[in-house]
Amino acid sequence: MATTVMNDLKKATKGLLYTSESDESFQTFLWKDVGPTLAKEDLLTQSGHKKGDPVEEVLLNDFFADLTADQDWYGKAEKATVAKYKQLLKTLKSQLSDIHVYRIGKVNVDIYIVGKTSSGQWAGIKTKAIET
Repeated sequence: MATTVMNDLKKATKGLLYTSESDESFQTFLWKDVGPTLAKEDLLTQSGHKKGDPVEEVLLNDFFADLTADQDWYGKAEKATVAKYKQLLKTLKSQLSDIHVYRIGKVNVDIYIVGKTSSGQWAGIKTKAIET
């Protein structure tokens, strides 16, 4: 079951870049040693961050709002990117439940979109943002 989720997430993120002050790809992950709830400590441990690193939670729809918004002035490439982000959001919602978006760090921000698979494991995608 987790294999299907991971394959679907990889397919949905293929060729997609998250743009900030750099363009970053997405990677998938599966965390097996986490209980039924994801505590801040679990997030930091599983993601390889230090205890005390700043963590901000963002609502899923807020994170994707600008990424999935169609604009009149978009050209073909921008419209294709919006369509890919809409498909990614759809895939996340269909494959995961209890989805959270976490931003860890200040300038070099690691972004984790994580939710539960149907088998109760925590999985998702991660990327980076550089914000100076």
